[in-house]
Amino acid sequence: MNKDLEDYINDVLSVCSSRAAFVINHIIQYGSINSEEIRNAGYVHGARAVGDVRDNGIPLITRNIKSSDNRTIAEYTFGDPSDIKKNKFGGRVNFPASLKGKLISRDGLICAISKQHLPESELQIDHKIPYYISGDIAGDRDPNDFMLLSKSMQRSKSWDCEQCTNLKDYFDVNICKTCYWASPENYTHVAMRTQRSINVTWEGADVAYFDKVIEESIELKSSPQDIIKDIIKNRYEN
Repeated sequence: MNKDLEDYINDVLSVCSSRAAFVINHIIQYGSINSEEIRNAGYVHGARAVGDVRDNGIPLITRNIKSSDNRTIAEYTFGDPSDIKKNKFGGRVNFPASLKGKLISRDGLICAISKQHLPESELQIDHKIPYYISGDIAGDRDPNDFMLLSKSMQRSKSWDCEQCTNLKDYFDVNICKTCYWASPENYTHVAMRTQRSINVTWEGADVAYFDKVIEESIELKSSPQDIIKDIIKNRYEN
């Protein structure tokens, strides 16, 4: 093993969680680990165990293999030492208490993606650039690196980012900066897909219009999304 990688791994082993240590030590001993082996060791959520390792800045390469019952599963090996992300050492760092207040002062009690007005307790601080890409720095944070998201939008973002080729292969901050999930007001792609997305929330009296769209979609056996797209097409084509 490369000495720089070995030294960094030894440092991480002194501070990481037990499940991260299991993954690391298994790769050291056997050269790789797969999701079946992680699950058999009692870690039901294998992706979280692997995420713990990546959260500490250790580079991992993923490839698909066949499990003992011929399913496609993931196998992990250490990546190139040049991909070590030392800014992630020690894992995620708690947000300072003042950060949420600064974001509320800047943006109001509004989800940055859905634009829905919500109680403070329903809004969560979100890294514009996923932690897996940018890492964390202890101490005060720059509010420009964060936004407030509803719990549902944060789950949707997490799922989309986890499927993104950038997270799997490139780890390029600039790709994230131009993504819808980091910059919904000014973006060129959605998780590296050529598409555009708008989240619309109906509230109060406007809910009646949403209900009409649903009724029409059922009558026409179409999706609400297609109904809305047709309305927009007719507006700009006529």
